[in-house]
Order: sequence, then structure tokens, then C-alpha cells
Amino acid sequence: MNLPVRLAPDTRARFTAAEFLRMGEAGAFEGMKVELVAGELERMNPPLGGHSTRQAMVIGALWQAARGSTLTVLAETSVQVDDTTIVACDAALARRPLGDREPARPDVLLLVVEVSETTQARDLSLKRLLYAAAGIPIYWVVDGARAVVHIHAEPIDGDYADIRTVRFGAPLPVPGTDAQVTLG
Repeated sequence: MNLPVRLAPDTRARFTAAEFLRMGEAGAFEGMKVELVAGELERMNPPLGGHSTRQAMVIGALWQAARGSTLTVLAETSVQVDDTTIVACDAALARRPLGDREPARPDVLLLVVEVSETTQARDLSLKRLLYAAAGIPIYWVVDGARAVVHIHAEPIDGDYADIRTVRFGAPLPVPGTDAQVTLG
């Protein structure tokens, strides 16, 4: 008599942040944009022209705002949220420079920015909650489709307590500086 086969309830491969970084260094993701979320690999679409243009504008504005300070502007960098999650952000403002093979960690970051041309749902939900749970003080989502910046501040209990929306062209204070920038 044949018996039914019982599969293990969860046979998916899960990875740690350290394993993910080693795979990346070994070239496992060559030509791909991949993030690690809760131990699972998630393939991301490559950014398109509008995204690249807006990302460059954000980085330039942060660069000008941080001039003369001890802060470091980061462009498209990995953020190690915890031991099983590493995601990429489009721009960030850090308290210090990072080493050549060092992902940004939440305690070093003052601001994380996502440029959201086609990824609003992910940026305003999953990434917002990841960054808040990690304690990143301020998170901006530059929403090109709506011509606004969603500002998230005061991470408390896994989410941001202060959430506002500012139209493109309105001044935004840059954390860690006396400067303001306008995005659009």
C-alpha cells in the first residue's frame, strides 16, 4: 500500500544577511538588483530614466545641504536592517563614511530616501515598516507620480508616529544640518 508523501511545511531556502553579502561579493547576483527581506531573496526591477533623474536631483540637494558638515551623503546603498534583511535605498544621510564593503546600519543613518516612480506601494508599506522598526529617524519617499514627498519621522513601536506629505517645491529640513532642500 502506498502512503502519502509528507513534505516539510517550509522548504524554502532562507539566508542570513552575512550569507547574502557573501553571495553578492561572489557575483551570485551579477546583473540583478536583489534585496533580502526576512531571509528571502526578492528580485527588484531595474530603475528607469525618470527614477535615475530624480535620484540624482535628491543626491545633489543632499550633497549641497551636507557641505561643511561631518555628514556623509550615500547614493544607492545597502541598508542592513537586521540579521535577515538587507534592502537598497536610493539615497541616505549618514553620521560617518562607510567602509568599502560595509552596508549602512540603522544606527549610522539619519535619513533614508526612496525615489518612488513605480514602487509606491512597497515604499510606503514594507520599507516604511522596516526602516521604522530599525529605528531610522527620518524616511522620505519622493513620490514622482503624485509630485509629493512623504515624510516619516519619530519611529515608535515599529512604525513612524509623525507622517506628513509635502508638495514638490516646498522646503524640507535636512536632518543634522541647518539646511533645507526643495525637491521636484
